[in-house]
Amino acid sequence: MHIISEHPQIMIPTVVPTHSGSQEQTGQAGDPGFLHELAIAVSAEIDSLQSISKLPVAMNPFVQRLVKRTLDVVMSVIGLVLLSPVFLVVAFWIKRDSAGPVFYSQERVGKDHVTFRMIKFRTMVVDAEKNTGPVWAREGDPRITRVGRFLRHSKLDELPQLINVLRGDMSLVGPRPERPAFVLLFTRTIPGYRLRHQIRPGITGLAQLENGYDKDARDVIRKLQYDTEYIYEGNILTDLILIFRTLGRAVKGLKTVD
Repeated sequence: MHIISEHPQIMIPTVVPTHSGSQEQTGQAGDPGFLHELAIAVSAEIDSLQSISKLPVAMNPFVQRLVKRTLDVVMSVIGLVLLSPVFLVVAFWIKRDSAGPVFYSQERVGKDHVTFRMIKFRTMVVDAEKNTGPVWAREGDPRITRVGRFLRHSKLDELPQLINVLRGDMSLVGPRPERPAFVLLFTRTIPGYRLRHQIRPGITGLAQLENGYDKDARDVIRKLQYDTEYIYEGNILTDLILIFRTLGRAVKGLKTVD
């Protein structure tokens, strides 16, 4: 039985072309099993997704945008200065643990679908996706280094994204930026997914805190619902609450890491 026959408007392609101007393989975004899983997830939430897709452009008053950007710049500068010793220690650990660069940059899609290079501490072996294309990390992923597991668990691998915030690619709070191959697939197949790109993506956000990393297609739908709630109902107070929640979780992660 065709799982989406009742909703002919949902078109799940069998082949996903690469992002314009990118040489990346489609990887997981072109895997038939993942496409089938995505079709099931979309069909199960079709009513909610269609409601999201009908939402108007979000209203972001100038004053709110100005305050949010000021908060981003001030906190990213303070963070980079105060955390510079942590950067040095983490860099030393990474170099001692495995061959390769300290930092890792990856193409992501930001506000208005403009791509940028997101910076992170390297947590995987070099060329981890050379033969697979874009693939989400999974529990016990052999591509993740020993130090990388610690950095991911404690969220320390995210710290270099403060540079992206300072440059204006990202915000402290917003939807998590995704890779072009996945964005192309989700924009074509998930009603309302395009709305995520009305604002700058964030290091942290409501969806990241409530749902964590994407593990399967259902996570993509759930995070879209959280992102929509933030985009249309969030404000500066929301940002401050989410930032403090993130800091609290990071501290807890440092205490509980193996």
